[in-house]
Amino acid sequence: MSAETSFFSHPLLRVPLIAGAATGALAIAYLLVLYVMGVESVLYVRSMRPLDFGFYLIAMGTTLWYYRKYINGGLLHLWEGLTICYVINVVAALLTGWFIYLFISFVDADLFTRYIADLLKFQTSDKAAFVKQFSEEAFAAQIAKTKATQPAELIWDELLKKSLMTVFPALILSLIFRKQDYSIMNPG
Repeated sequence: MSAETSFFSHPLLRVPLIAGAATGALAIAYLLVLYVMGVESVLYVRSMRPLDFGFYLIAMGTTLWYYRKYINGGLLHLWEGLTICYVINVVAALLTGWFIYLFISFVDADLFTRYIADLLKFQTSDKAAFVKQFSEEAFAAQIAKTKATQPAELIWDELLKKSLMTVFPALILSLIFRKQDYSIMNPG
């Protein structure tokens, strides 16, 4: 086995990669169910889609439990927990982001147009607060930036949103499942 592929055989990377791929598949399935049900804005601005983050949380918790119980002999360091959570998040978010990009590029381009329209409507609904906090020029620049959004930007948008949503839950889950061997501190 080459050095490149043996790197992926380490359980600290292999287990969350598999869990992240499964989580991405569940998030994609959820997206397709929303699309088939006719949910107005499948690409979320403020709709139901952030509920797919529940799949991420469940995957993180079960993977941390599995890794601690079956792979690491009942022990889990904080850094291992954080690594597992972030690998799951990155893999799942990239899979979902690429699927969204391919879906709006080849299946339903109108979905992206509706997403931008919904995003613009959301931004203009709170114009007064935005202008009060920043300025009229900043608001105009934000609207222009939104109008210039390309479909490929949704890949990184998905990764960024999910990464920001993962920070606190990953830390909490890693602390909950953390268990270290303190016998080395009491030799005797």
